[in-house]
Amino acid sequence: MDTTLKLKPRPTNVALVAWQFTGQPLHEWPSWVQSSCSLQRSEDGHLELRHERQSGTQIVYLQEWLVRDLDGGVCFYTDAELRKAFDIASRAW
Repeated sequence: MDTTLKLKPRPTNVALVAWQFTGQPLHEWPSWVQSSCSLQRSEDGHLELRHERQSGTQIVYLQEWLVRDLDGGVCFYTDAELRKAFDIASRAW
């Protein structure tokens, strides 16, 4: 399964990159995810990807997406939210 996509936001033409967290080992994460996230287990034992932000910690669960913009900002989306907000331009790799 390919878990990295190039996205086209609606309606602008800015390029974004999305990566889906499926429980991959750290060495398979893109460098921008490695540099901004850590992997932990929740109290109930589920895997969580934690993204630290000035506004607080974002917790990304399995099958959710991290999206990096051109300024290096990172947001997360569920699969349904991602497909509603963006057009998928192509598989990134």
